[in-house]
Amino acid sequence: TGVFAAHADALARGDGDALDQVAEQLRARGFLLFAAEAHAQAARAHRDPRAARTSRTRALALARRCQGARTPALSGLALGELTARQRQIVDLAAVGLSNREIAEKLTLSVRTVGNHLYSAYARLGANDRAALPWLLSTQDACPA
Repeated sequence: TGVFAAHADALARGDGDALDQVAEQLRARGFLLFAAEAHAQAARAHRDPRAARTSRTRALALARRCQGARTPALSGLALGELTARQRQIVDLAAVGLSNREIAEKLTLSVRTVGNHLYSAYARLGANDRAALPWLLSTQDACPA
């Protein structure tokens, strides 16, 4: 009957509107990270692209207020912010390839690879490539 039970129920049903309602209740109570997570889950549950974008925007706005904290659903949103090329490079870096190896594999300059990784780190909230395997495994193992 509480807000967390409502969250679990909405998540189990895949109900984007209910997840957004729960997120707003959580936000009003000061549970910003939980609210961001619920909005992120709603973004994936919505069938309407406009509603999904709204939920995604709200999730990212709340997440920015949580001092870089990451959850599975928020990490999924961050990965969704990457361009196709950034995601390709991040995937290769996460499995241990060096910038030079990635550049050779994709026929890019080493500097271009570095620039793509730098931009991806900023979008993902990561400091370096050591966080990439965790972010990618969280996305793959825990769809929100």
